Amino acid sequence: MIREFINIILTRTFRFKRAITLITVVAIILAAFLAVRGAMPFMPVFGTSMEPELHAGNLILIKDKEPEEVKVGDIIVYNVPPAIQDFYNYPPVVAHRVIEVRDTQYGIAWRTKGDNAGEDPFTVRANDLRGTVSHQVPLLGFPFLFLQSQQGLMFVIIALSLFALYLYANDISRGGQKIHRGLFAPVIKETMRDTETLAQRMDGTEKVMAQTQEALSSFAIAMAEYAEHLRSHTSAIQGLAEASHELKRGAAEQNKALERIVEALEHRKPLTEEMQPPEKPAAPPPVKGKYPPGCVRSRQQVSAGHDIFGAG
Repeated sequence: MIREFINIILTRTFRFKRAITLITVVAIILAAFLAVRGAMPFMPVFGTSMEPELHAGNLILIKDKEPEEVKVGDIIVYNVPPAIQDFYNYPPVVAHRVIEVRDTQYGIAWRTKGDNAGEDPFTVRANDLRGTVSHQVPLLGFPFLFLQSQQGLMFVIIALSLFALYLYANDISRGGQKIHRGLFAPVIKETMRDTETLAQRMDGTEKVMAQTQEALSSFAIAMAEYAEHLRSHTSAIQGLAEASHELKRGAAEQNKALERIVEALEHRKPLTEEMQPPEKPAAPPPVKGKYPPGCVRSRQQVSAGHDIFGAG
């Protein structure tokens, strides 16, 4: 009980601190915006019209002062009416030096001028007076000037959103979980049942796959043994094939030898033709005479022929 009570106190204290932190940050940002608008006792220096007395980016502190106490030479801070802002393009709040004090039918008024600029084209009335410049802090006005820009405004919005999410992330997460459980509890239960069913089916599928893998392993072993058996038969068949090729080659060589023997026998002459004697040369045919038979010249020709061959 005591521990739970302490946890409750610590939780509430932590939440209170977070709320205070967020409120403080928002208050600082609002003060910065109000300072830019001249609603706070301090404001940044916008331009260089008061150089070298007031530098751009410095933060000036505003001191309340009665209109009757303002004299020539004082640097006063005053509001610029909207019509003059639009017509002369002036900022909402200006800090310039008093160069003349006037008494008008509406009360005290002042003519002002920037030390580094010309005289203001309008008269400052007493009801627009904010006070006089008492001190200035160097460079502290730049963050306020940044907040005045559109980029600064976007930065502030995003930064505040992220900071709030950081502070309340746990609460947002717990609230989201409660909403999620309240809205999606039936769907979650059904999904869990489907998941269990799917897991059971997956287990059955894994068992079947394991059995299939074992069967495939056995089949692979049997195929390997059968391949080894086929390899031995293949080697025997290859040996028979090589022997058959050798027989074919020997038979072909024998056939070629027989063909050569047959050709040699066919081209050889018969023995009877080799044993026949050579033929005698035929007698030369008788020489026919140029003259007819019985003629003297023909007989002379014959006798002359006998003399030639040595026959009488």
